[in-house]
Amino acid sequence: MVSKLVKVSESAKKELKRMIDGRTLEPGKFLRLATPPVWTLEGDFGVVVDDERFADQVVFFEGEKLLLVDPELAKHLANAAFDFKSTPEGVRFTLDVY
Repeated sequence: MVSKLVKVSESAKKELKRMIDGRTLEPGKFLRLATPPVWTLEGDFGVVVDDERFADQVVFFEGEKLLLVDPELAKHLANAAFDFKSTPEGVRFTLDVY
């Protein structure tokens, strides 16, 4: 059974694309939506540079691999929305779980 992909807003896709275009990633490296223990900085989630793994869910934008999501994490985020928007803390990525 294929689980649903986490919903990624157009503004989040554009910001991820900007991040990718602003750096040189080694071949085979991509951005990954991560939670602890992979994500070790402040907050409950973040975006890290990582290798693609078997069964990763992939978010594409303009024909480019934009974001990887671990299949186990994707199961927990089937009804979530990953966005890039203004918050009281500033403009940042948000993950709204419904």
